[in-house]
Amino acid sequence: MLLEKRAIKSEYGDLNRKSRHEDGACIAQRINEMNEVKTEIMNIVGIKVGESFCITRYTPEVAHTPYNSLEKLLVNGEFPTSTFRRGWCEVQSIPVQIQKEVKPPNINYRFELIDESMASDKLPLVWQREDVAKYIDYEWVWQVDYSTYRSLYRTAFDEQPMILEEVAFEYSTIIEVEKLPGKFSLGYNILKDPQWNHQGTTTLRKEQVHHQLLDLIVYPDLVMPLRPSSLSRDASFEVIRQHVKENINPKVAEVTSDYRFCFTVKKKIPLSETQTYQVDVNWMRKRRKPKYQTRYRTDRAVECFEMAPKAYQNYSVLEGFRGESEEDLKQNIDEYLARLMNHINEPIEDCKKCKGRGVIINETLKNKGPE
Repeated sequence: MLLEKRAIKSEYGDLNRKSRHEDGACIAQRINEMNEVKTEIMNIVGIKVGESFCITRYTPEVAHTPYNSLEKLLVNGEFPTSTFRRGWCEVQSIPVQIQKEVKPPNINYRFELIDESMASDKLPLVWQREDVAKYIDYEWVWQVDYSTYRSLYRTAFDEQPMILEEVAFEYSTIIEVEKLPGKFSLGYNILKDPQWNHQGTTTLRKEQVHHQLLDLIVYPDLVMPLRPSSLSRDASFEVIRQHVKENINPKVAEVTSDYRFCFTVKKKIPLSETQTYQVDVNWMRKRRKPKYQTRYRTDRAVECFEMAPKAYQNYSVLEGFRGESEEDLKQNIDEYLARLMNHINEPIEDCKKCKGRGVIINETLKNKGPE
């Protein structure tokens, strides 16, 4: 038995060597040897948007990617248009025919002489593969009589044009809407790490926008921007915190507490009369005699805004932003931030007539912002 195996190896070369190229016959032979594969019916779902349809291949068994794009398939004879949401594409009518481009097997396999100047009777320019090689165990092996010329030739073949193949599918329209939301970003800056300011800022991610659990179960992700949306208390806290720091007018107000668990802003109110007070500059040095220094106070600080993402001391617990849709959510956030900054940056000063019992608005400092 060992002698027979060696004889076969000597006649046709190394049988364990894998061929670099396989033609259609080789591929067909492998497929025929496998178990018969049942034809898969593609499940297509769509959303009617006005006169057009947004469609996708729905695969609920794949939890992390239930919606798969059809952009590489021909729907009603045309390639669909991509949308802002990955996995969804747009067509102008209900799908009645779906085709895919299939590459047919290569043909006319041959061996071509690498250096054409060496052509002779023994070394022709082209050898048909079937004349000098045999198909053994899923690969083409040079015959012994021609194996010495193998290094002088390269494998060549001709490619056939792509063909269209029909795809079996089932289609159903699951929802109808007047229009789809465009692609937009909330665009609010927040700290990369709420505990540290020196690590810089990043943009609020769309994944931080929450939706109701029932909506996530019932509606496809393409229409989720149209459903009620919200931000958590922590996310809302970080949005307000960073926006105030970026837009506060330092001549009018200042941030006195800036932590991930609390935030405080105090307004600077100029005094009607300058006040003097004394400070012991040696208070840290117990062995030295007190040395007092006179200083002047020109304004007083009054708390005008405070918040916390959860219960902490006497701070007000912030409620997360909400909206009827993602667009409405962004509008609510913008309106709140605009009102808040108008309140914080509104300049006031002590009334000189009543000596601080009342305050007046200083128009000269209004809406200047940080310099």
